[in-house]
Amino acid sequence: MFPKVLVDTRRRIREDGRVSTARAFRLSVAAVSAYVVAQRVSADAKPVTAALTALLIVQVTFLGTITDTLRRIVSVLAGVGLAIAASLLVGLTWWSLALIVLISILIGQALRLGPHLLEVPISAMLILAAGGAGVNALDRVVETLIGAAVGVLVNGVAPQRPRIRSAGMAVERFADAIAQLLDRVASALHEGPVSPVMAGEWLDEARRLSKRVELIERELDQASESRRLNPRAVGMPDTTPDLRTGLQALEHAAIALRAVFRSLAEGSNPTGDEAHSDHSVDDDLQEAIAVLVADIARAVRDFGALVRAEGDQMGETHVVELEEALEAAREARARLTELLLVDPHEAVGLWQRRGSLLAGVERVLAELDAEERRRRTQQRREQAAAARGPGAQAAERLRKTTSRVVTENTPLRRVRGASRDRP
Repeated sequence: MFPKVLVDTRRRIREDGRVSTARAFRLSVAAVSAYVVAQRVSADAKPVTAALTALLIVQVTFLGTITDTLRRIVSVLAGVGLAIAASLLVGLTWWSLALIVLISILIGQALRLGPHLLEVPISAMLILAAGGAGVNALDRVVETLIGAAVGVLVNGVAPQRPRIRSAGMAVERFADAIAQLLDRVASALHEGPVSPVMAGEWLDEARRLSKRVELIERELDQASESRRLNPRAVGMPDTTPDLRTGLQALEHAAIALRAVFRSLAEGSNPTGDEAHSDHSVDDDLQEAIAVLVADIARAVRDFGALVRAEGDQMGETHVVELEEALEAAREARARLTELLLVDPHEAVGLWQRRGSLLAGVERVLAELDAEERRRRTQQRREQAAAARGPGAQAAERLRKTTSRVVTENTPLRRVRGASRDRP
């Protein structure tokens, strides 16, 4: 497992590094281009406002660029207008500055500028600091318009790749986090008896893992948004629903694991019938639970890899691995079930606790079921394909034909592999 962790870490660093480098390059080009254009148009010798605006305009999605451009222009114009009025009426003092900031925030709220609200007072203060009304205010407006135009142009000419890959990696990282917790649990069970404190820590960590789902859902929303009005998404099937269902399955599995950990926590402090149980049987039982937890960890990790690959339209290569992991987990569960059998009339508490453990395991395996997921995914994709228009279907056929030609051509396949992660 350790070498696999190293390989996965290296792959993620490589993929994230490529995406980050490409994004930094796009931002730099946009900022420098806006600065050069503004130098030729504006009277300002150092039109950094244009570079700053272009830097802020080049957002993740093309639709977001248009929306942010309009809001940013409105916020800058509002700030410039307020600065001109303040410089003509009262000038810049500590009390006028306080009044300007207050009025700017109120104007921003009234205009519903959202994240660009603070740009109204910032623009006003920059104009006042530069001398107030006149050419400085006009230059500020011109530079803002130039920066906004360059930012939109950069995203229009060189749009980013839809953020499906990064969203899929986020889902896979969530699966890895669950699997790492299960690996630690399995190792502890192999080593010896589990203390109540240790079992309680596992339960707390499982609860914390569930809180990460909201952040991943935001990344999925951004991935879906990045497809809108994006030329690079034409003919590319929308796989974000597959990522969402995969995330939901992992979330449900994490919740089901709480019941498993709760049963382990309760079993770590035996009372009544359990306190007088056969220790040799307990040792066999603990070893069986350890084997099962390790197999589930492997299945969760393979499921995460499958979901990520489905987002890249390359998920079939991981199905066999997941099915093998699930089969091993089912065999371990069958052996554990035999060891957990007790008479409910003789040990009611023990029977309930062990039943809860088995129910939690059964729920996890059901959420990770490869065959059921393949059936639902295929059904959803067929429905989505039927709902697409003729143009989108033709573009998808062209994309598939091109992909098949590249796959059958070794030199082209190498070029494609080198550029796959570029946005």
